[in-house]
Amino acid sequence: LSAYRTYSVEIAHPVEVRATEEAHLQQWLSKRLKRNLVIPDLSDEFGLNLVGGRLLPAGPDVAALLMYADNAGNRLTVYVRTGERGETALNFMREGEVSTFSWIDDGTGYAVAASMDREKLQKVARAISQEYDLDAARRRRAL
Repeated sequence: LSAYRTYSVEIAHPVEVRATEEAHLQQWLSKRLKRNLVIPDLSDEFGLNLVGGRLLPAGPDVAALLMYADNAGNRLTVYVRTGERGETALNFMREGEVSTFSWIDDGTGYAVAASMDREKLQKVARAISQEYDLDAARRRRAL
């Protein structure tokens, strides 16, 4: 939530690496997270285009923040942090006008935040969750 609030309002510097360098962004964040980071495509289904991403501190570890925006300039962030324990279902939290869905799966914590109604944000979070579930299944099969 704090990462969303900090960076979603930035005009000139919302991300470190822009979407035009998506391959570099994916490689860099994957290397720093020590796992393959999928960058979900939310454009067709939700009208959210990748703005880019950045690396964030997360206690003794690091986290990735991906930012998306729709044609009206509304922003959504996806926060990914490895080293989490347990498994959880989607958890909802609302603080002011910002809603967040978070969950833990396969040792990774995820949070999707936006100033968006709960129902629409839940659809986005479920789509992202399914994409990460597929990636986790592929990684397990590769072992």
